[in-house]
Amino acid sequence: MARKATKKSRRKLVVFVSLLGALSLTSGLLLVLAPAPLTPDAAASLFAVDAPQSIDVIFDTHTPATPSRWRYIYVHQTGTPAGNALTVGEAGEGMGDHFLIGNGDGCFDGEIQVGQRWAQQKSAIAPRGVTHLEDSCVSIAIVGDFDRGLPTAAQSRRLSQLIVALQSRLRIPGNRVVLIAQSPGQTGVGKHFPTREFREQILP
Repeated sequence: MARKATKKSRRKLVVFVSLLGALSLTSGLLLVLAPAPLTPDAAASLFAVDAPQSIDVIFDTHTPATPSRWRYIYVHQTGTPAGNALTVGEAGEGMGDHFLIGNGDGCFDGEIQVGQRWAQQKSAIAPRGVTHLEDSCVSIAIVGDFDRGLPTAAQSRRLSQLIVALQSRLRIPGNRVVLIAQSPGQTGVGKHFPTREFREQILP
């Protein structure tokens, strides 16, 4: 009887050790195969706003958004055929703009991506070609090169919705929504951007 009990105990021990080894090996493999963790900026830097009625979620910021903080809205193109908040971001500093609107290549068409600078109510980084950007300026980038083509219908629609929401909450009049049509590259919106139609869609 004692010998049988000893055999049973040894068998249980062997099974337990084998199981523990298999679990350890699996955990090790998962750790090796896992992708590198996102940086803190990338993990919290953006989210998508898909439905028009959800646009007000942009004001759920870590630091409250107040009219006294923001006086202008600046809109510019990325000058690239594709992109998202991570790929067009400044090296080591994340996305320099407060918002980015995708074109379907790199992120969804019309997707609004919200950067950490907006969440923390920090000033934007001036895009290439701009020597100075007011600290009180909300910066919005639209993915695309509008010196060569047009923004998508979804981009145009979402841009208008975003700007009207910002105008309403922050009390920014239309004459403080800045678009530089003739400036080449990232500094402007490009010569093919439908400026007149856009102005008709936002608040005066």
